[in-house]
Amino acid sequence: MEAILPDSARSLRNLYFVRTVFQAVWAASVFTTAIKQPKVAAILFFLYPLWDVACTVYDLNTSSRSGSARSSQIINALLGVGAAIGIGLTVFHQPVYSVAVFGVWAFGAGLLQHILGLIRRRLLRGGQWAMILSGAQSMIAGVAYFLGGLFDKLHIKDVGGYAMFGAIYFLIGGILLTRKLSKPSTIDAN
Repeated sequence: MEAILPDSARSLRNLYFVRTVFQAVWAASVFTTAIKQPKVAAILFFLYPLWDVACTVYDLNTSSRSGSARSSQIINALLGVGAAIGIGLTVFHQPVYSVAVFGVWAFGAGLLQHILGLIRRRLLRGGQWAMILSGAQSMIAGVAYFLGGLFDKLHIKDVGGYAMFGAIYFLIGGILLTRKLSKPSTIDAN
């Protein structure tokens, strides 16, 4: 199994920290615009899966050269594009359906993140429990958003919490990778 090189681990750590900041800012923006400026919140909602696609593409280019990790990321990127299209088609006319679309995406992306976390746990020799847990929680949230959207119980403003939990998990993941990188023998340097 291909090991993750220290440069790739550093890129991944930096990506986790960037994602932390973006998701916290995004969540705050959705919380503050959802009631008084729903069109702004709708645009932010549409952009969220595209942000995830951009992060996945960056990650693909910096750390996953081959194998199962790369395959799961490619599927995740395609799923994100599909989610953005689905949200774009529904968010201005039937916003609750866009929440249901988001739920399907959150479930699928969570499953793939969970799998990727397990793969990277082996490659990095640990340090991925936050990503594994985040993926599992995303799957559970995905089911809730899907059902909540279909039955008009959850709305765009409710997705801000999802992003905040993601920010916390990415922050923990970044800290764990920082700790692993400070111990040169824990990541292969081949």
